[in-house]
Amino acid sequence: VLVLVGVVNIPIIKYSVEWWNTLHQPATLKLTEEPSMPTEMLVPLLLSIAGLYLLFGWLACLRMKTEILVREQRTRWVKDMIMAGGR
Repeated sequence: VLVLVGVVNIPIIKYSVEWWNTLHQPATLKLTEEPSMPTEMLVPLLLSIAGLYLLFGWLACLRMKTEILVREQRTRWVKDMIMAGGR
């Protein structure tokens, strides 16, 4: 039942911006058109988005490395790495 409500609600949320444009500002960034945002604001926005993706990727790799070490903590290669002071 919850899935059906969500499926119905997603188009309503998306098109509410177009239906009630007095309540919502129109989309500023579109894939098919020039952005309506000034360059002074667009460049920092895109750099922030890229930085967020890079941070997420780095944290995901760090978490994956930690998970591997936790799962393999009893193996010889992990013990050797710890004794050598490796990362």
